[in-house]
Amino acid sequence: MHKRATDPGKPGAALNHHVLRALQRCGDLRHLKQLQAHLTVLGHAHTQFFAFKLVRHCATVLADLLYARTLFDALPSPNVYLYTAMITAYSSQPNASAIRLFRRMLRHGLSRPNQFIYPHVLRCWSDACDLGAIGSVHAHVTKAGFEGQAVVLTSLLDAYARCSDVESARDLFEDMPERNVVSWTAMITAYARAGMIGNATCLFEEMPERDVPSWNSMIAACTQNGLFSEAIALSRRMILEGALPNETTVVCVLSACGHLGMLQLGKWIHAYTYRKGIRSSAFVANALVDMYGKCGSLKQARRVFEATPHKSLTLWNSMINCLAVHAHTDDAIETFREMQLNGPEPDAVTFVGLLNACTHGGLVDKGEDYFKSMTHAYGIEPRIEHYGCMIDLLGRAGKFKAAMEVIRDMRVQPDEVVWGSLLNGCRIYGDMELAEIAVRKLLEMEPGNAGYGVLLANLYSASGRWEDMGNVRKMLKETGAKKFPGCSWIEVESKVHLFYSGDRSHPEVQEIIKVLDYLAGFLDT
Repeated sequence: MHKRATDPGKPGAALNHHVLRALQRCGDLRHLKQLQAHLTVLGHAHTQFFAFKLVRHCATVLADLLYARTLFDALPSPNVYLYTAMITAYSSQPNASAIRLFRRMLRHGLSRPNQFIYPHVLRCWSDACDLGAIGSVHAHVTKAGFEGQAVVLTSLLDAYARCSDVESARDLFEDMPERNVVSWTAMITAYARAGMIGNATCLFEEMPERDVPSWNSMIAACTQNGLFSEAIALSRRMILEGALPNETTVVCVLSACGHLGMLQLGKWIHAYTYRKGIRSSAFVANALVDMYGKCGSLKQARRVFEATPHKSLTLWNSMINCLAVHAHTDDAIETFREMQLNGPEPDAVTFVGLLNACTHGGLVDKGEDYFKSMTHAYGIEPRIEHYGCMIDLLGRAGKFKAAMEVIRDMRVQPDEVVWGSLLNGCRIYGDMELAEIAVRKLLEMEPGNAGYGVLLANLYSASGRWEDMGNVRKMLKETGAKKFPGCSWIEVESKVHLFYSGDRSHPEVQEIIKVLDYLAGFLDT
């Protein structure tokens, strides 16, 4: 047996069994190095099979990519499986190492890529949004004879889609010799990312068969594009057609419930997570807190938050944000203090929630302190959302000089939220000069939105500047700007009813008008 073990080309079955059992017990790098030394003594330092096992264990179980690469580089001619293991490990992290290693593999020509390498390399290049590199990989796939491999073609389709090249993704989809449910789902997701919901829906209806991920892709597409009622309707249809919702479905539908204020349906989904045993998921816990917060049920949101044993940064942020939105300023700040003591390091989203809390609570000094500490204490560069919060905070307090100083010092261009927040403060305090500046900036950004012009005309009217009011209305008429209709909704028996200003399309509109007339007459008396 010893003679076979010292032959580096042919390790014996007994040695294989011994090494694999030892590897299972390697809980840290020190143990792995001992096993490596043992193999070296036996003459198997360069045996590809054992090297592959060591590299994969080091990269995936011990999460030590640096030493895994040391093991890899010690081999004179790594085979395709070792390249695959190392590239797979690199592709799970946002760096260019996988791409460089793939290029080295092609350059040296010692190992020919297999179909399992391409998906990982394509993921890296799609993250970098390098369409030229993706096209090169596509050409290499064709040259290497993998154009018939469904997993490779689907990865190519997904890479094109992630870089917003929907046309190339569709061409690839149409040319596929065989389409499976994964490739159909990838194309639907490609349309969804581009906001082409009509195309995604048509393709979804054409699918010969659907699995849970395909349903989820369509539900997520609706949720991400603001079609919340459609997302909920799809989830109901999914259940009726025999597909069981999973964690992803639950998260998407809870998001839709939160945006629509459908608290009762949200509670039913919460109960479903208990029945199916997926309540402990960090993603579901965050979605529940967000849904309850958006629906105004802060006690339930707090219960879910407290019951979650391992609180992620996203969960802390959701709890702070929902307290801030509902003007529970002290509770939001106290939750942040708890996070500083027991939770993860805050990020940019955390400070958006804190600044919102200060805005609703009128805590100008506190808000300014948080804005400064964000950069000085945590090294977080302010984003446009932080500037918008600060302008809103200062504008509501009538501190327009300080607000204009913030705008002048901004490292990014002010957007409609910044100027809209300033305009709102000007409306409260009647500062016509700044209001005019803000409205004109807003109309430059959205010339077709008449809402800003109407607001300026109303401000002129309130201050008796009739000529200026007339000029604004004339300008709006000449430019053809339109005021977007307001919208409200109500949940009745788990169904959402939408109402737009001036819209009479609801099937029970006449009965609704009668009730409103009755209420109006009753109130008049």
